[in-house]
Amino acid sequence: MKVLGIIGSPRKGGNTDILVSEVLKGAVSKGAQQEKIYLDDFQMFPCKTCGKCKTTGICIQPDDFNLILEKIKEASAIVLGSPVYCKTVTAQTKILIDKIDSSQIIVSSTSDGKTKFSRRIRTNKKGVIICIGDLSGLNTVKQSAGVMRCLFRDLSIEVIDEILANKLSEKGDALKNKPILQQAFIAGTKLR
Repeated sequence: MKVLGIIGSPRKGGNTDILVSEVLKGAVSKGAQQEKIYLDDFQMFPCKTCGKCKTTGICIQPDDFNLILEKIKEASAIVLGSPVYCKTVTAQTKILIDKIDSSQIIVSSTSDGKTKFSRRIRTNKKGVIICIGDLSGLNTVKQSAGVMRCLFRDLSIEVIDEILANKLSEKGDALKNKPILQQAFIAGTKLR
């Protein structure tokens, strides 16, 4: 079993990174292998809604999106973490979500003219969402986690836990919050 940790924060070693790492530690304690990627290390262009991915599920833009999508497909479980920037997920996280939604959801019409949505990929994966804020209220953090759930919904990933926190401002603040660290570790043990 391989667990993929996806960090949407551009700040390596920050609170999002700490909490994703803690979930991965929990998974490894139960025998899982882990891989951690930072979206900021990859080049991803925003979705242009060109529609060329609709038949293949492959984005034609010359960026790293298809590589990240393959990593997601190969993993047994996903941990997605993002801080809140301007009342939503980071730009890096949002580009990933938008491109998965565009390339992996098929929109068609039924015989009675209704719009039908179907998934290109059906998985039995489990996942953990981590969303944190500094000055954002907890409602804003919850709203941002809802954006992240879109990615999990599009890939048929069962959310087994959401780790939501605010008032984590300074790099390393998550290390001082023992209950949230424990929640993250336990969530990782449930990914098997």
